[in-house]
Amino acid sequence: MNFTILTEKWCNLTADASVIIVTDNTQNFLAEEIANDIANNCRIICFDASGDFMPDLQKLRPCDLIIALFAYETWGDACKFFSPFNKPDGVAAKYVFIRLSISKESLLQGLSTPKELIYDKISELHKLGSKIRVTNSAGTDIILETNGFPDHEDGLEIINDGEMAFLPPSETGAEPKPGKANGKIAVDITVGGLDYFDEHLEDCRLINEEIFILTVENGMVTDITGGEIAARFKEKLFALPPECRELVELGHGLSKMTPTGNGGVDESIIDTCHFGIGNGWGSSGCGLHTDFIVGNPIINKI
Repeated sequence: MNFTILTEKWCNLTADASVIIVTDNTQNFLAEEIANDIANNCRIICFDASGDFMPDLQKLRPCDLIIALFAYETWGDACKFFSPFNKPDGVAAKYVFIRLSISKESLLQGLSTPKELIYDKISELHKLGSKIRVTNSAGTDIILETNGFPDHEDGLEIINDGEMAFLPPSETGAEPKPGKANGKIAVDITVGGLDYFDEHLEDCRLINEEIFILTVENGMVTDITGGEIAARFKEKLFALPPECRELVELGHGLSKMTPTGNGGVDESIIDTCHFGIGNGWGSSGCGLHTDFIVGNPIINKI
């Protein structure tokens, strides 16, 4: 298995198309592996916060491809030019944003996911409607009212010239209605990091044997129980404004991958769902958003 799967399966790239990978020092090794595997003419540009590379990207044709490949450490500067959800300014070429800090193993695993598995999962979740119950063998049991899962997701693959994708295929999601979620979330895969505005409070981590259970009442996390990690997380989270504990997201992964402890990767695993708290997005947000990832969820319509 090699990275021709990226350009051929997911980007529909023709043989005469050119590729530019913009990357940083951390992910450069992966950029080199992609460049060595694919058949297309490929150039690697090391990211520079000055943006001097942008004219080169803007000269590419709609049939060409730009790959944005970064680590979390560079994202504070790179996000001024690149986004998982929108193409860079003035770019006509195809555009792929790769999950931050993803490993070679995870990227190849995710790109190997059968497309029919992804589209079937989206269809299955869409049919559930707005009121659902989520359970799993670790003890998750929560009832939510949501706006429903969508019937499709944009950016899963590139079919036509000039389109974009966020790869590996990441997630589909439903927005919980405020005050309408009650139950327990037993986290058995990954606890997301805790960052309040620019203050880093806790690292993202895999949950192995330790118990980590959130109690949700009327759409708010009211307790966190378990071991040492749970106690420390609770102390820091509950010291923040209460809106940081609001349940704002129910997401479901779409790619076949192995858990890594990288929250961005793990929330994309098709055998998981994740519960997000804190509407931290944008200037009007609470300054925090983090995800709790649970394995093998059973999601039923009520």
